[in-house]
Amino acid sequence: MILRFKHFCQFANIRHFVSTRRGGVSSAPYDSLNTGFGTDDLPENVVQNRKIIAELSQIPLENWCVPQQTHSSNILAVSKLEKGKGAFSRTNALPDTDGLLTRNPHVALVVQSADCVCSLYYDTEKRVIGASHAGWRGTVALLPQKMITKMQKDFGSKPENILVGLAPCISAEVYEIGEDVVSAVANTFGTKENFLILNSQTRKYHFDLRYAHTFQLQEAGILAKNIEIMPQCTFKEKDLFFSARRDAHKTGRFAAGIVLM
Repeated sequence: MILRFKHFCQFANIRHFVSTRRGGVSSAPYDSLNTGFGTDDLPENVVQNRKIIAELSQIPLENWCVPQQTHSSNILAVSKLEKGKGAFSRTNALPDTDGLLTRNPHVALVVQSADCVCSLYYDTEKRVIGASHAGWRGTVALLPQKMITKMQKDFGSKPENILVGLAPCISAEVYEIGEDVVSAVANTFGTKENFLILNSQTRKYHFDLRYAHTFQLQEAGILAKNIEIMPQCTFKEKDLFFSARRDAHKTGRFAAGIVLM
């Protein structure tokens, strides 16, 4: 089972997807559509699950470009030479990368998550696509904003022409954080207001990843109407999504991908 963003669907020259945990071959606790080689799932199951998504999305697996994510703010503009990297094995995945950009057709940019925010980007004028993965570290390192800056620098993109889709992630309601993250958020954004929500019962702060992403994107010039947010919470919707926080990291990964045709 895969999901799609409405605003991307109006363009015939791109294909995209956000996968769920349904419809694959993996056994518990990776049941069933796990896309992550970085888990203890059988590699052959991961490949088969990716093939299922490839067929559903009409994006061949051999075209996928998948990075080894490290919760960094590192962004790589990829060429046709990177097509297929990380698609069938983690050993040749692009190292230490959490953001991908390209203007090359048939190079599918794919990122993975189990609570973090997977974002897809499309510049409708320059025909540039992007994909990024950011948890709290990538968010306070301003990865979403840096994606837009690199699109401007490397491809001449104008923010008003860029569409962004935010895939399901852990919601602020359940994303309790420690003091180290509280400090990092306050230091980056100069305030706790809206970014952090104090739980009146536990007296612990919760981090709103969606707000932090949309704030950065709009600060970078993305129009509010061009940001589409999938509302599902990965933590609360156990039947639909993997969640590292909910399942104590013994879980699979879902993916988000985009390609130019």
